[in-house]
Amino acid sequence: MRFAPIFAVLSAAISLSACFPPQTTHPVGTTVGLANDPALVGLWRGKSDSSDDDRDIYFHFLPTLSGTITVVMVQAGPQPDADWSVAMVTTTTLGGNHIMNATMQFADGKADTEDNPHGSIPLLYRFDGPNRIVLYLMDEDETKAAIQAHKIAGTVEPGQFGDAVITASPKDLDAFMATKKGAALFGERFATLTKIE
Repeated sequence: MRFAPIFAVLSAAISLSACFPPQTTHPVGTTVGLANDPALVGLWRGKSDSSDDDRDIYFHFLPTLSGTITVVMVQAGPQPDADWSVAMVTTTTLGGNHIMNATMQFADGKADTEDNPHGSIPLLYRFDGPNRIVLYLMDEDETKAAIQAHKIAGTVEPGQFGDAVITASPKDLDAFMATKKGAALFGERFATLTKIE
């Protein structure tokens, strides 16, 4: 297992180190279309739901003409060279499930591709009011169990801490993620974001 800042997902400053969350070899939503979700555009303040670190993290969602969203993330704090990263996100909606596909681009100003060894990291996001969203990561144990039960194609690396990677075709991946079983894999409440502007 490799260890990396969870900020590589969308908030590495929340935790100093963590296992890679489950990844997919294909972005979720390619068969129905990936488009910028205008509801995400703007500046958000984030709070971790999975860490004791109570510092704010600011997320600036910037749409691009290529149909992706650049997310610039900065952790609040007085120290020099505070944690900051950049991720590329695509969004889609399947069966009412709003999903982001996140890939790391930069960490503290340096190009970073090591945090995307298998593809992209899917996150489920739910609106919790007009200016709040909650982000959910795929639960590692539940994802491994689904792969091992052949509910979705994938691989599980050896050992207790082996990474889980969903390798299903785009068609099968999207069909699965549109179901309640697919949405149920996003069981780890990760962060709550409140829109600032």
